[in-house]
Amino acid sequence: MNKFRKRVFTPITLVSSLMKAVISSPILIAGLIKPATSRALREKVMLATTSVNDCRYCSWVHTRAALNKGIDIEEVNQLLAGVTGNISDEKEAVAIIFAQHYAEEMTKASNEMKTTFNEAFKGRAKLEVLSYIYAIYFANLAGNTFDALLARFKGKKSEDSSFFVEVLSSLISAPVLVAIMVQGSKDKTGRFDAL
Repeated sequence: MNKFRKRVFTPITLVSSLMKAVISSPILIAGLIKPATSRALREKVMLATTSVNDCRYCSWVHTRAALNKGIDIEEVNQLLAGVTGNISDEKEAVAIIFAQHYAEEMTKASNEMKTTFNEAFKGRAKLEVLSYIYAIYFANLAGNTFDALLARFKGKKSEDSSFFVEVLSSLISAPVLVAIMVQGSKDKTGRFDAL
């Protein structure tokens, strides 16, 4: 029997990731309305985190958003491939590499990376970037856990998940993921594309 091999929620990671995302949501919302950092950086951080967790939904939505923010397709592909060596802006590079590290270490960023990030970002900008990372990390694992539920019905069970967590995660994240997918499906004219 084939196994589902993407990162998924465990009971502990579901609770901790949900709490971080909820607690930081006012900052996230403020950043979406009037950002302290660039909208392009937001999408790059989202793509960098997604490159580690490999959520197909987040890849699709944030690739579209990044292209709409003027990020060229080559840079998008590099971010999704985890390539960060050619980022010219040092501060931007810190945010992107920190986002990848946070995801790679499953939210347990090293003290060295925390120090580097804290030196580069202060105040609202720091909180805003962290809120983006918390939100996309939650969304990545929510999307993957939903896919694990779908895979379970096809006989591909995840070793790291349970039916209960898959259903619970899907119920909790469904409204947010649907809203993100609907928003991501808008083109520049405001019409909706087929999902």
